[in-house]
Amino acid sequence: MTPDQHAARAEQLAAAADDIYQALADGRAEGAAYADPQLTATIALARLHAALAMRPSRGWPPHGPSTEVVDYGDGFP
Repeated sequence: MTPDQHAARAEQLAAAADDIYQALADGRAEGAAYADPQLTATIALARLHAALAMRPSRGWPPHGPSTEVVDYGDGFP
Protein backbone atom coordinates (compact mmCIF):
# COMPACT_ATOMS: atom_id res chain seq x y z
CA MET A 1 0.00 0.00 0.00
CA THR A 2 1.13 3.54 -0.66
CA PRO A 3 1.25 6.15 2.11
CA ASP A 4 -1.93 7.76 0.70
CA GLN A 5 -3.72 4.41 0.79
CA HIS A 6 -2.58 3.85 4.38
CA ALA A 7 -3.85 7.32 5.32
CA ALA A 8 -7.22 6.64 3.70
CA ARG A 9 -7.51 3.28 5.46
CA ALA A 10 -6.58 4.88 8.80
CA GLU A 11 -9.42 7.39 8.34
CA GLN A 12 -11.88 4.60 7.51
CA LEU A 13 -10.84 2.59 10.56
CA ALA A 14 -10.98 5.64 12.83
CA ALA A 15 -14.54 6.30 11.66
CA ALA A 16 -15.45 2.65 12.26
CA ALA A 17 -13.92 2.78 15.75
CA ASP A 18 -15.94 5.92 16.48
CA ASP A 19 -19.15 4.16 15.38
CA ILE A 20 -18.38 1.15 17.60
CA TYR A 21 -17.58 3.44 20.54
CA GLN A 22 -20.81 5.39 20.10
CA ALA A 23 -22.80 2.14 19.96
CA LEU A 24 -21.16 0.98 23.20
CA ALA A 25 -21.68 4.34 24.90
CA ASP A 26 -25.34 4.52 23.85
CA GLY A 27 -26.00 0.90 24.82
CA ARG A 28 -26.84 -0.02 21.23
CA ALA A 29 -24.00 -2.52 20.80
CA GLU A 30 -25.27 -6.01 20.12
CA GLY A 31 -23.10 -8.19 22.29
CA ALA A 32 -20.89 -5.78 24.17
CA ALA A 33 -18.49 -8.64 24.89
CA TYR A 34 -17.79 -8.74 21.14
CA ALA A 35 -17.87 -4.99 20.51
CA ASP A 36 -15.23 -4.07 23.10
CA PRO A 37 -12.44 -6.29 21.64
CA GLN A 38 -13.54 -5.22 18.17
CA LEU A 39 -13.11 -1.58 19.19
CA THR A 40 -9.63 -2.29 20.55
CA ALA A 41 -8.58 -4.12 17.38
CA THR A 42 -10.02 -1.43 15.12
CA ILE A 43 -8.15 1.29 16.99
CA ALA A 44 -4.91 -0.70 16.79
CA LEU A 45 -5.31 -1.15 13.03
CA ALA A 46 -6.08 2.54 12.56
CA ARG A 47 -2.94 3.46 14.49
CA LEU A 48 -0.86 1.04 12.44
CA HIS A 49 -2.11 2.44 9.13
CA ALA A 50 -1.58 6.00 10.38
CA ALA A 51 2.01 5.18 11.31
CA LEU A 52 2.63 3.51 7.96
CA ALA A 53 1.20 6.55 6.18
CA MET A 54 3.86 8.69 7.86
CA ARG A 55 6.73 6.62 6.45
CA PRO A 56 8.47 8.07 3.41
CA SER A 57 7.56 6.43 0.13
CA ARG A 58 10.34 4.38 -1.42
CA GLY A 59 8.64 3.65 -4.70
CA TRP A 60 6.73 0.57 -5.66
CA PRO A 61 7.42 -2.21 -4.92
CA PRO A 62 9.39 -1.14 -1.87
CA HIS A 63 11.42 -4.34 -1.61
CA GLY A 64 12.11 -5.62 -5.09
CA PRO A 65 14.70 -8.26 -5.82
CA SER A 66 18.28 -7.07 -5.93
CA THR A 67 19.95 -6.95 -9.35
CA GLU A 68 23.35 -6.45 -7.77
CA VAL A 69 25.93 -9.22 -8.25
CA VAL A 70 27.93 -9.94 -5.11
CA ASP A 71 31.44 -11.39 -5.45
CA TYR A 72 32.40 -13.41 -2.39
CA GLY A 73 35.86 -14.14 -3.79
CA ASP A 74 35.23 -17.87 -4.22
CA GLY A 75 35.21 -17.81 -8.05
CA PHE A 76 31.44 -18.10 -8.30
CA PRO A 77 29.13 -15.20 -9.07
